[in-house]
Amino acid sequence: MLYSQYCRIESAAGGVGCTAREFVRAAHKKINAKGKTRALRDARHAWLRAGLQYRIDARCTVNTFRL
Repeated sequence: MLYSQYCRIESAAGGVGCTAREFVRAAHKKINAKGKTRALRDARHAWLRAGLQYRIDARCTVNTFRL
């Protein structure tokens, strides 16, 4: 997943404080019909895992620098 994609999905999900479930639901809205097929399941899951890793990194950064 590109970082710009992550940023758009995160904004749609409600920001850095969104839950993993909200993030995945917002990401599914960005996927076209072919991307939701069974044939592309493994690629879709890898794409989602990359986005969730960006989310974890962003939350760690926010918690580190929170005043």
